[in-house]
Amino acid sequence: DGKIATRGGQSRWITGPQARERVHRLRDCADAILVGVGTVIADDPELTARLPEGGGKNPLRVVVDSAARLPLTAKVVRDGLAPTVVATTAAAAPAKTAALAAAGVEVLVLPRGPTGVDLRALWRTLGERQATSVLVEGGAAVNAAALAANVIDKVYVFVAPKIIGGAAAPGPVGGEGPLELDAAAALEDMTSEPAGGDILLTAYVAAREGRDVYRACGRIGQG
Repeated sequence: DGKIATRGGQSRWITGPQARERVHRLRDCADAILVGVGTVIADDPELTARLPEGGGKNPLRVVVDSAARLPLTAKVVRDGLAPTVVATTAAAAPAKTAALAAAGVEVLVLPRGPTGVDLRALWRTLGERQATSVLVEGGAAVNAAALAANVIDKVYVFVAPKIIGGAAAPGPVGGEGPLELDAAAALEDMTSEPAGGDILLTAYVAAREGRDVYRACGRIGQG
């Protein structure tokens, strides 16, 4: 039913191991993986590519964190498995950004957008670093901000055979949402395939004015 957690915040695990393997293969072919600081605080993820056959390329880890709330104890700060970048704003306390930098995290101070860090400015900065594919594994707030910033090309949706329900249980896209259906983000070229007991839906966000759709990292099956 589209929920990404229960009303109590539990999300492990809605989908099965085959779906999670697919996510790790997506990470393996991405230059960078992006989450919001809320995801790090709630789940303390590693954000690495762990393939069942071993190996995998760990992408650059990017945390969107307008107030520099990223804990110094988070795995992405202290595990040393991949570089970590914090995208923040001038609103962050200098002492917090200095502590993150001292811990080995690269701090990017970017302009502020409508809901936090200006994601278009962040995408330009990542592009200058040759990060041509960015996997957004955000929660509802980051997903909404990325769609609103018009930086999303392709969407992967894993659907599990569960009905969670609950008005307070979060969905995958937050924000205010459009008033009219005509303003909803349109998807095209949708395909579906099984992922163990789950279903993977893949689609492209329809091109909007001033931007074409970038189509890369097509299939994420074996190899």
